[in-house]
Amino acid sequence: MASQERTRVGRGAWPTDGRGGTLAPAGGGSAVGPGRCYGVGAGEAPPAGSTDADILAVRAGVTAISRALNWHGGPGTPVPTDGRFTAATRAAVVAFQEKLQPVINRDMYLPAVERSPAGFVNKETSYALFMPIADRYALKYTVPRGLLRGITTIESNWDPGAVGYWTNSDFGLCQWNTTLPEITTARALDPFWALDSTARAMRERFDSNRWGHNWLYVIAAHNVPTWAAQWAQGELSAADPADKPKLDRMNGYVSNVLARVW
Repeated sequence: MASQERTRVGRGAWPTDGRGGTLAPAGGGSAVGPGRCYGVGAGEAPPAGSTDADILAVRAGVTAISRALNWHGGPGTPVPTDGRFTAATRAAVVAFQEKLQPVINRDMYLPAVERSPAGFVNKETSYALFMPIADRYALKYTVPRGLLRGITTIESNWDPGAVGYWTNSDFGLCQWNTTLPEITTARALDPFWALDSTARAMRERFDSNRWGHNWLYVIAAHNVPTWAAQWAQGELSAADPADKPKLDRMNGYVSNVLARVW
């Protein structure tokens, strides 16, 4: 009997099996095989099962981390942005974690399991690296920063090298789909492009009659824009069996985003 279980295509966010070459940290800044973190050697020895897209995404994630470090301008920067996580990158990460991250963390609650070991980038350090950049774009387009944060959290959990779990066509912090016109893999994996484009799309949709000038429909539109527009226009009914799965998916997505707003 054939299994009905879905097969994973992408690496998701922060994969424990280290698809693409993310690492498990050990003491002293070294790594002990595949794991959730970016660190020295990330992307250099991807484990079996890694696709070309997985490897590309991890190396793009390292580039994104380096660019974010340079954007913050902390000790040890600038660092090269060639996709290699070197000893110089690690030194800049450690300095960022010691000097800048504690200040940025003041408005965030993070469970102990989300803390980043010294010299490695996992959720805690990635939040601190990229969230201020997201906030800058929210300000640029006058969209609620919490909603942009919530969308990014639900899409990638701030893993700059995330690849859609059930598809290998969604990439980066905001999981832009590369089957859409003009959305290249390089653009989707560029954190500055992804956050800028997401904030701009939110503003344009809120200003449009199509999404009812309502942030709830704007949130849903990041997931499935056509369904969100139908929802906003009153064209979907929970009583219609054909519409119910669409409404369930969008209500679930909006609820998940709002639960991650801060």
